[in-house]
Amino acid sequence: MSCVLSSMRLPHTKIGRFLSFFLMIWLFVGFFLFSHTLLLKTKIQRQQIQIIEKALNSYLKQNNSFTGSHFSLQSSLPREIDFIRLIKDKEQLLITENTHMEFTGLVDLAHSAHGAWVDISHPEKNGNWLLISKELTNEGVVQAGKDDSSTGVSIYRETVASSYWIFLFSLLPCFGISLYFTHLTRAPLHTLEKAIKHALEQKSLILSPNNTPENEDLTPLYQLLEHIFYQNRQLIVEMQSSLDNVAHDLRTPITRLRGVAEYALQSDEKNPQLYRSALSDCLEESERVMSMLRIMMSVAEAESGTMRLEKQAVDVMETLEDVVGLYQYVAEEEQITVDCAGKKGILISADQTRISQVWANLLDNAIKYEQKSGTITINAEKKEDQAVIRFCDKGMGISDTEINRIWDRLYRGDRSRTKQGLGLGLNYVKAVVEAHGGKVLVTSKIREGSCFEVRLPLQSSGSGKKTKITN
Repeated sequence: MSCVLSSMRLPHTKIGRFLSFFLMIWLFVGFFLFSHTLLLKTKIQRQQIQIIEKALNSYLKQNNSFTGSHFSLQSSLPREIDFIRLIKDKEQLLITENTHMEFTGLVDLAHSAHGAWVDISHPEKNGNWLLISKELTNEGVVQAGKDDSSTGVSIYRETVASSYWIFLFSLLPCFGISLYFTHLTRAPLHTLEKAIKHALEQKSLILSPNNTPENEDLTPLYQLLEHIFYQNRQLIVEMQSSLDNVAHDLRTPITRLRGVAEYALQSDEKNPQLYRSALSDCLEESERVMSMLRIMMSVAEAESGTMRLEKQAVDVMETLEDVVGLYQYVAEEEQITVDCAGKKGILISADQTRISQVWANLLDNAIKYEQKSGTITINAEKKEDQAVIRFCDKGMGISDTEINRIWDRLYRGDRSRTKQGLGLGLNYVKAVVEAHGGKVLVTSKIREGSCFEVRLPLQSSGSGKKTKITN
């Protein structure tokens, strides 16, 4: 088993690649020589057959082969023919000037025997003879033969021997060419390896000093790797920032929970109400931690495309009014007016619980950053095949440097640090809206306020309640 695995991995090694190139080139040379030899053999045989056939036709024109039932010969055989065999019924006439010719098997040779380089004694085997057969006008058959061992066969054998030696001596050139190709294929990888090593040592996001590799074919690869470098660097920065935010946001409820629990344990008072209050505070703080973790899990599900959505027909205005009613007390405490306008009957296919959480996050965010005695405007309308919902406030606004980062998980702007929050609300909003096939936009100016716009597809005809996993 280990031998098999080793042989399978061999082509992926340097030696394996070299052997692959070498065998491929050497076998190509062998295939070329073999093909050339076969083509040459066919060409020689065709030429020799044409020569003997031309000589036979010329001979037959000069001689009247049959006169009644007698053979008539008026000239000697041409030098291109070793024998001529005339056959009519059971009579045969053999004409030859070759005194060394063996006649074994010639008498029994088939009348229609025809071909190049056959054995007269054993026609099914290869030999040195060229044979042609031709029917005569007097119902006779004439056969002509030529021993080709000293001409065509000799040339062919010399060619085969030459090809064999060329194939053997091609080992060295193939070896050198394989080394060159192996080096050629490895050169870009060596260049890329040096560039990556240099970038890692210099902690740079650019692989090539001039940003243009010597091999232009590697330019797309360099760009992809630089993009990966940049993404990894950004991921590390965001992870560090996220960990800092999580540590900061979890420290307060956990510290308070621990403090309340220690106070209750160290208290000597036998007052059930004290312990009940301590447990209540512990539950409250643990619920804050659990809420944060639940939101993070929901965002992760939405971003990975595995969030389960219980879709049904949802009236946008009804859900907005329900959320506004829930936050009415909070808004009154901050002396903020919430103005919700729009027509009922704007139906979308959505998970009512999830979409209500989106409205709640956007409204909570608006109340949190609205000025005292300010007004928050919520508007819902149809626009082509979409439902457009806007949450507008006149609060502190968002800077241009932060507006593209407010959707990041656990990100909180500098001015929002004074407000209580986890930095997950807008990230959750974006994830849920996109899971519903919509998108969320924001426009904002410093000290003039912000406007969040949610666009969701309207309910299509025939869509009913169903459970759906996004993606």
